[in-house]
Parts: sequence; structure tokens; C-alpha cells
Amino acid sequence: MRCLANLDFEYELAGRSLAPGLFSKWRYILRLLPEARGAECLNPDQQGQPGSERLLSWGVSDRVRRLAPEQSWPAAEIVAEVNDKRFSHRLEHELGIALPGSRLIHCLDDLRTAVEECNQDWVLKHPLGVSARERAVGKRGRISESALGWARKQLVAWSLVFEPWVEPRQDFSMHFLIKPDGSVDDLGHCRLVGDPGGIYRGNLLDPGYELAPGAKAVGLEVARQVAAKGYWGPLGIDAFEGGSGLRPLVEINARHSFGRMTLALRQWAPPDWCLLWWHPRQPVKAKQPLTAKGLAGIYNLPLEADPDGLSGTVVILAPTHAEVESLRQGLTFASE
Repeated sequence: MRCLANLDFEYELAGRSLAPGLFSKWRYILRLLPEARGAECLNPDQQGQPGSERLLSWGVSDRVRRLAPEQSWPAAEIVAEVNDKRFSHRLEHELGIALPGSRLIHCLDDLRTAVEECNQDWVLKHPLGVSARERAVGKRGRISESALGWARKQLVAWSLVFEPWVEPRQDFSMHFLIKPDGSVDDLGHCRLVGDPGGIYRGNLLDPGYELAPGAKAVGLEVARQVAAKGYWGPLGIDAFEGGSGLRPLVEINARHSFGRMTLALRQWAPPDWCLLWWHPRQPVKAKQPLTAKGLAGIYNLPLEADPDGLSGTVVILAPTHAEVESLRQGLTFASE
């Protein structure tokens, strides 16, 4: 087996590119999956040569198809459609679970109207943006010049997704595997951890955290809808619960994700322990890689997934969430 951690997957779908070398530090990350232990890992910044071995990728893109032309893949247009935030936006409205005031923006007049009618802060998203990249945010009733300029530039080629901003909130992700026959496996869920600016910082695996009632049912229905489109492979669904109640569908990630990798780290943790995969603002190098010894502490990723110690992220392991948070606070104070 070969692996390609093409974390610039959405950028490729959008016809854009990122700086070479940006994701090289994650070259071996797919080895966290049991089926990829010991696999050959291609450098994500190099095209590589087509091969006959099975290829496991972060997301299915044209580059992936060129590297494994004989392998069966979902159709390119289907992969692009289900990863597009406009698809999940439309699905939210069809299921009757959309945030009041959320809408598609086709021009600047649409944006001005949406902001005028929104009674809270807001966010405007690119259909293929990742985390806090490719978006603009604004205060209630206001549009800054920078947000207006960003929107004007994007609207030349894209319609955008407008949503009210909800705080406080607890973000989480649900993970599934859609098989080629359309059946769906439930892989589990984890909490998403962000900083005050909404930038993703990590994933918390907490056995004591239960999903809000109805969340999993919506997740399974969304997975079935995605499967009905003709997609198969890994699927993540971001969601949250907060001041507005449960929002069981924020966006769909028809690819692998750091949340899925966090679930894979369970094999290194004692049963019922908490585990946090943390991406600090400044790189931190722990003393040793995570192994299956079951001792509370702060670790590097397992050697299999980060043999050169380049990721700059850590895994925090402890019996309870409170103990994990205590360790994280100490780490944050020391490094940030």
C-alpha cells in the first residue's frame, strides 16, 4: 500500500494551490490507520509515479487518480459536490435544521441584505474553505472594508455561504465510512477544540462525552444522502451544540480528517481514558512518542505517524478530561 496525505485537497478541488512544503510534516499521518501501518508514504509536494499498489489518500483528487489510475474511485464531480459547503447548506434546509438567517450569497447586495437582517455577528464562508481559512467575519449590522473586499473578490467565481455566528458552543465531529455498496459504518465521534478566534486547535476524545439527542440520527441520514450521490470512502460531519441548541450539520468533509486520525489514536490509549490531539500556536516537542504504556502525560505522535518529529503537535493522555485540561494549560503557559 501507498499513502498520500494531500491535505491541500480542498484547494485542489477549487483549482488553487498552496505553498510547496506546507503539508510535508504530515507525510506519514495516514499510518495512524490500522490498514496503513508500515505503508509507503509519498511526499505530498511531489507528483510521484503511477503505481499498481493500492493508494490511500487524504481526499480523492485528480492527482490521486493519476497516481492510481487502475484503482476504483468515486466520480470527480461527486467528490467536488459533496465537499462543497453549498451542498451541506442545501441539505440543512431540506432537512429543516438550518440556522435561521443562513443563506447563499451571489452578489454584494445579497450580502448587505443578509447582514441587515441578521440580529447577531456573522460569518461568510468560501464553499471549499478549510477551518478558519477562506472566510470573512463581521459584527452585527456591520461589514468591514476588508470583509467587503474579500467577498467582492470571491464572488467573481463563487457563491458564498452566509451564517449567523453562534457563541458559546461546543463543536464536535461525527465520523463514518461509506462502503462502495452504499452501506454506512459508524466510526465514532470526538470534540473539536478551537481558540477564541474560532481557529481549529485540536480534537478531544472523551469517553464521557455523549452526543446531544438526535445528532447521530442526523449524521447517519446525511451519510446516507452522501452515499446516494455516489460517494464512498471516509466521511466526517462537523456539528455543534450551543446557545441556539443543536446544529447537527455544519459542514461535510468527504475525506479523511484530523478527527478521524484522533479516533485512530484510541489504540494507544487505555480504555475509557481521555486523549487530546493538540496543535499549539507555537510548535512544541514532547519528550517521547506516544506508546501503549498507558501513562498520563504529554507525548509526540507515535513514531509510525511522525518519525522525524516534524508535526509540532502533541498528544495529551490522562484518565479524565479535567486532568487532560490541566496538562494542556501547563503546556500552553509554557509554550505560548
